[in-house]
Amino acid sequence: MADIARAAGVSRQSLYLRFSNKTELFAALARAIKDGALNAAADAWIEKQSLKKNLAAIILSKDLPLYQLLHASPHGAELLAVNAELTASFALELDRGFAAILAGRLVTLQKTGRIDVSEFGGPAVFSQTVAMAAAGIKHEMRTEAEYVDAVHRLCHIVAKAVTINENLKL
Repeated sequence: MADIARAAGVSRQSLYLRFSNKTELFAALARAIKDGALNAAADAWIEKQSLKKNLAAIILSKDLPLYQLLHASPHGAELLAVNAELTASFALELDRGFAAILAGRLVTLQKTGRIDVSEFGGPAVFSQTVAMAAAGIKHEMRTEAEYVDAVHRLCHIVAKAVTINENLKL
């Protein structure tokens, strides 16, 4: 806590007034990151853009800052491992929240006849699958450029799989 207080430019006593321990501080940080990522994903969707571009925008809005945070320091992965149970809980909330945002968008597109995800279990199941694929990519790519390229490939595959009419801008 002393190192955190020093880095934040506050006294250790001030830090303890707000957070009783490192776990509580870590939980607040994780919650803020999760909420920011979901807000960024929700705001990234642009109605007049193609599905492929929108998928990439919402995935990258949600995950690119997390990817950068994890890779900004050689200790990024260690930070997440400090409290794996807490991290897993917020990661699950993040993935579920993202899947819900995407499912809502896909319901609208399916109602307009632009896509069909019924073959893939419907919008909710399909969105969960895309969320899991995006999360996997985030953890497997070594560089930011590889990560961004992989997200774009995933979005191209997904958009192609669910497009009903190639002439419609998706």
